[in-house]
Amino acid sequence: MSGSLVRRCSILAVLVAVAATLVCSRPSLARRAADKKYSIAVIPKGLTHVFWQSIHAGANRAGKELGVEIRWQGPQNEQERAAQIRIVDDMLTQGVDAIVLAPIDRDALVEAIDEAAKKVPVVLIDSGAKTESYKSYIATDNHKGGQLAGQKMLELLPDGGEIAVVKVTAGSQSTQEREDGFREVVSKNPKIKIVAEQYGDSDRGKSQRVAGDILAAHPNLKGFYGPNEPSAFGILAALQDFKKKPGEVQFVGFDASEELAKGLDDGFIQALVLQNPIRMGYEGVKAAVATLKGEQVKKDQPIEPVLATPQNKDEPKVKELLRPDLSKDL
Repeated sequence: MSGSLVRRCSILAVLVAVAATLVCSRPSLARRAADKKYSIAVIPKGLTHVFWQSIHAGANRAGKELGVEIRWQGPQNEQERAAQIRIVDDMLTQGVDAIVLAPIDRDALVEAIDEAAKKVPVVLIDSGAKTESYKSYIATDNHKGGQLAGQKMLELLPDGGEIAVVKVTAGSQSTQEREDGFREVVSKNPKIKIVAEQYGDSDRGKSQRVAGDILAAHPNLKGFYGPNEPSAFGILAALQDFKKKPGEVQFVGFDASEELAKGLDDGFIQALVLQNPIRMGYEGVKAAVATLKGEQVKKDQPIEPVLATPQNKDEPKVKELLRPDLSKDL
């Protein structure tokens, strides 16, 4: 056998051995990929309100079921746009596998979302942004929620009157949709006049001061609308500060907390539009993990709002949203 032929045979033998090694190693590599424990960043708008605590509970529940790590971090309040952007960047630096985000601002977070989406799957929850780079958007049908609130106000004030809105925060898509839906419906009764719309900036204290200023400026006010938990809490506190009797000012709010549930019990609140934040956090994590596994997820996943009233507040479905039990998942 010639030397060149021997060399060719030797090279061939080496190539066969390498191929055999690769084939044998594929199952173990696949197993390691399948066994990888994903790390999912869940970034809310804020940390203090029970709504965000409920989102956290839902995310934790999904994390336990799916065997993934949940990294929960958000700004202290819902005005800290720059802080939320920094958190997105920090999570990417930490090497998370996906991000579940509730954008504070539909415009200010666009660049951060687009940059993150180049590296990991991004799922939006609660509130949207002006981009299409996310994998899925899971949120309450907020426009419909605002319409439900407006329809209830029409029923409460058939003869019309002055009403006011403590708005949430500029740039928040979710609450803007709630305000637009409400305004769209109440405008059907020309006898109803919105005499004041002021921002409470999703802060309980500021919302209380704003509601108080409105009550002082409009002593004949017949109705109030609070499109999220802090604004609704502020209105409730202001009504009590001004010694208003239950039902003296017709009040429709949005979201749940122990204080708002008691306000409904005591007759200060005539209706609350309820979301399902536990489900929102749960489905957000599920969508992120499904995307990581190469599965298809729906781009838009709206969640139906539920109207709580004194008549239905003790029904199981409503009670579960009005007074959620978070103890098992936090």
